[in-house]
Amino acid sequence: MDSFYTFSTVELSEQYCRGLACFASRSLNNETFLKSMKQVPRTYCLGFCYAGPSLSRGNYKRPYIEIKSRKSILLKDIVKDRVYNIDQYISLGGLSALKRALEMEPIDIIKEVKESGLRGRGGAYFPTGLKWESAYNQKDKERYLIINGDEGDAGAYIDKVLMEDNPYLVIEGALIAAYAIGVENIYVYIRKEYPLAYERMKKAVNEFKSKGLIGVNSLKGRNVNIILEKGKGSYVVGEETAMINAIMGLRGEPRARPPYPTESGLFNKPTVVNNVETISNIPWIIENGGKSYYELGFNKSRGTKLISLNSLFNKPGLYEVEFGINLKEIVYEIGEGIKNNLPLKMLVIGGPLAGPVLPNELDTKLGVEELRSINASLGHGNVIAFTNDTSPLDLLYEIVDFAAYESCGKCFPCRYGTQKLLSVVENAKKRGYLNKDELDIIEKTAKVMRSQSLCGHGVGTGDAVLSIINKFRDEVEK
Repeated sequence: MDSFYTFSTVELSEQYCRGLACFASRSLNNETFLKSMKQVPRTYCLGFCYAGPSLSRGNYKRPYIEIKSRKSILLKDIVKDRVYNIDQYISLGGLSALKRALEMEPIDIIKEVKESGLRGRGGAYFPTGLKWESAYNQKDKERYLIINGDEGDAGAYIDKVLMEDNPYLVIEGALIAAYAIGVENIYVYIRKEYPLAYERMKKAVNEFKSKGLIGVNSLKGRNVNIILEKGKGSYVVGEETAMINAIMGLRGEPRARPPYPTESGLFNKPTVVNNVETISNIPWIIENGGKSYYELGFNKSRGTKLISLNSLFNKPGLYEVEFGINLKEIVYEIGEGIKNNLPLKMLVIGGPLAGPVLPNELDTKLGVEELRSINASLGHGNVIAFTNDTSPLDLLYEIVDFAAYESCGKCFPCRYGTQKLLSVVENAKKRGYLNKDELDIIEKTAKVMRSQSLCGHGVGTGDAVLSIINKFRDEVEK
């Protein structure tokens, strides 16, 4: 079992990040990035993407944080500094949503979440209210809630900041969800590369216990418990069914669906998995109403979204924006353009397994369907800028190398496909281009992966590869 995980039995005194955001910014500190290329085993994201290329003992300050939306759902209490304790959180209006929720019927809470239009912020963007309703309607009354804090996408430090700077908001959202769904045991799975987030969540859980808000008879006479789980180093475990297996002590591999987790998940019981950002929206929705939340955003993407900009921007940081803002405004107004006045080559949003956004596509609005329409992705909301020192072939290699390294190997399309892609691209990179036969192999392999892989790892790899070669064919083919 230990061999499945990168850091199950390995403790490194220093880690150097070789994730895509740090790769993109390698020109800012090439010496540090080169150390990441030599490190064994690899570290693919430390969550310091705003200061990359980064290392685990970099003593970085918290990222710059700013609100750019009409209303702030998530960042209003942590723009200048973090929330230090539960009493401070209460003085800022915290726990009022939990109090209101406990005065409501569980089904009415679920109705508010459905009305809000909130969709999961982990990448799939499935409607949160529908997921809760599915678990609520199961006959089995033993149910579980998992909060996914295994934020593995390079360039993303959204969940990291929420857990470090306002863990009380995360926990309040989780308690409301537990009451609505009928859950006694909440698991919070936190990635190993986020040790400070783990410690601050642990402290916050103990404070909630001291207030009688976690434990016996804590939720309107019902018991509730929060168990923190520390990851061991696996990108695929961020997928919800793989995370369920990991918590159960099994190999962190995805499961075939159906049945879906809301039908048979943790310990084969109905289970809801929400990521940290998703659950942190819940207190505002209960306090202000689903309709007010729905009024923010546009089309099928409602509310606000946290976006994290990498260190190549002149103003990297964590921003709360409203869905519907166009990408050009994010790059040139919020991010204030690229360092050293370098031209933007491309963006990767929601990566590493995501297609690029070209400069001529920056009029696209920030929305789930809108980004999909240009063969890109929203994912976690991580925005990685690239300049001309990264060629499309460089990007293609980094993505397939990462995908092959992190593939769990359970399904054949991903296990074979990632290795096949890596072999072809690695050879092409040595000469600087792909020939037509290699492109044919890549396209056929990626299409099979996209349609036949068991989980988003293989599907996302296929999508990203096809997007790169279609958008940059003139540059990669010879």
